[in-house]
Amino acid sequence: MPHLIVSTVCSPNLALACLITALCSCTAVAQTKSANLIHGTVSNEKGEPVPNARVDISTAAPISGPAIFCPSCYLDCQKWTTTDKAGFFEIPDLDSRLKFRLVVSAVGYKTAQTELIASGESSCGLTLRKRPDNVDPRRTVAGVVKTDTGIPIQGAFVDCVSTIGKDGLRWFYSRGVAPAVTDAEGYFEIDLLDGVFGVDVEISAEGLSNRKFIGLTPNADRLVFELLEGAHIIGHVKSNGRPVQGMTVSVAQTDQSDKGEKFFQKAIPVTTDAEGRFEFKNLFSDLEYCVYTVVGEADRSGSTDIIRTQKFVTPPNGKTLHIGGLNTVEPVSLSGRLVSSDRQPLEKLNLSLKRNPAWDLIKVPVANDGFFRIDGLPPEVYEIRLASDQFDLDAGKIGSLLWTEKSIKRLIDKSISDIVLPISSVERGNRVSGHDGTRVLTGRLILTGGQGAAGIQVSANDGNSLRTSTVDDGFFSLEFPVTTDWIKLHRPDPDGMSFWYLGRFKPKLGDNNVTIHLGPETTYEPETLSLPRE
Repeated sequence: MPHLIVSTVCSPNLALACLITALCSCTAVAQTKSANLIHGTVSNEKGEPVPNARVDISTAAPISGPAIFCPSCYLDCQKWTTTDKAGFFEIPDLDSRLKFRLVVSAVGYKTAQTELIASGESSCGLTLRKRPDNVDPRRTVAGVVKTDTGIPIQGAFVDCVSTIGKDGLRWFYSRGVAPAVTDAEGYFEIDLLDGVFGVDVEISAEGLSNRKFIGLTPNADRLVFELLEGAHIIGHVKSNGRPVQGMTVSVAQTDQSDKGEKFFQKAIPVTTDAEGRFEFKNLFSDLEYCVYTVVGEADRSGSTDIIRTQKFVTPPNGKTLHIGGLNTVEPVSLSGRLVSSDRQPLEKLNLSLKRNPAWDLIKVPVANDGFFRIDGLPPEVYEIRLASDQFDLDAGKIGSLLWTEKSIKRLIDKSISDIVLPISSVERGNRVSGHDGTRVLTGRLILTGGQGAAGIQVSANDGNSLRTSTVDDGFFSLEFPVTTDWIKLHRPDPDGMSFWYLGRFKPKLGDNNVTIHLGPETTYEPETLSLPRE
């Protein structure tokens, strides 16, 4: 039986994939096994099974074709299991179009990870190496994980999400620092690598809400980290009064920022049962989430029904919120074509539809003649993005705001069959301008109803310097350098402390007066559920 090295010792500046060496022996999967699972055994260097080892899916990638998701953004990347007494593990119900990288952790052993493995392809035997006994405590972060009632948590996963240098600066990745799992007393140790003097960690455990802790450094005292039960959500989906079975429903935080001990947990999916019922456990308490139908990842849902994205606030820790019956809606479709302004061939192009606040990215293939179509969409706002490093949207030929150089936002509340997106080749190198000085641009921002948009900030490029605001009827006047690439629009909160990005447009030479229509996508907000708490 051949043995394959699945990871090797590497520089600490590399990611976890280069942490340590693990061995993987592969054999054909028995015919009785599901084709959509990964299974195998974990043993030590003596060939003895390692029970209670934790096996996580860390990243994923398509078996063929380009990826439009980040490696850890696939729904399956939240799945994990533990080995039994014989060291056996199994992770079922995986996407058959993906391959996966596993991370294996156990108390007293070095953390290991595999190369990418396709589900149903092989049974993997992973060999863990013993953690040295002579680890320098001055280079070790240690602590105890407990519940809020003081009970030690065994098998909690302590993952390094940021590292801290000697000067206090943070790197927002592990830099090779391995995760750890807690023992029967809830105790864990994380070994720091050269150049790392502290870490931020995310701690997770079965039946409890994940939590982030920042600024952990070697300390003679054992730090105690408490995990909470979190909030619980119950609901059901109906279509014409009948329950909907097999729908993939997800929840995600509406605020996707990551600051201090606050972090974004990504989407959490469940599938409705025969009664259309779903339940989410251990969410962050007292926080705004949205609930929605999963459309991306090539329709992971077993149902063709969809629901609108709706927002709600989770109850306090340990409490349950019943969000009642969510009714399905008629899906909409989007079709149209890309048109190359410089007549470049359109081969192997894709669009992506991003939903916000729903954490769902939808891939839309584009034919060689530029045509595309996607069905089964919930009626809401989408960022339509050109997934290509060869082309940008042609801002000069699009009569509306852009979101980025490669994307626009649209409210698709009914099917659209004739959208045309002009595109042009990406300009390489630095833009050279023979013009100096400034110019003055005047214009008016108009809302969907025809009235002027007052109080909108209009700024040049990054918005940190040259800016103005529209007056009551939406008019503005802005002086800016002639070399300015973009004029950007932001809507301030009533308190003036926060600004919400609305989009951008490219100023044209010789055109010193513009009228910009702010479409309904600039003011759209998903419905907020207002429900009693228990």
